[in-house]
Amino acid sequence: MRRWEATIGEKSVNEDEINWEFVKDKVDSLSLNIDGRKISLPKGMEYLQGKTASAFIGSGKVNIESRYIGFELEGIRVLIRVDERTGDIKLETKSIKVPS
Repeated sequence: MRRWEATIGEKSVNEDEINWEFVKDKVDSLSLNIDGRKISLPKGMEYLQGKTASAFIGSGKVNIESRYIGFELEGIRVLIRVDERTGDIKLETKSIKVPS
């Protein structure tokens, strides 16, 4: 099982229980559960989360390829990405500062 898990105040939620669009801007802490292993981000940040997917046109089937959680800190975007097929975990960083 791979899913986002969060706390909102005293309540715990996960993406299997609730439409993430309704809660993503209210999250106090965020973690990614990867088959029972949990990656937790620092509390009280502005979080990033998403999935990459592919689909064959006309098939109606969508394949989730990866999911990630992350945050931005001092001009750097930090993402922790999990490959859905292999379970491999990759840390990605990207400068988001605009050059002067």
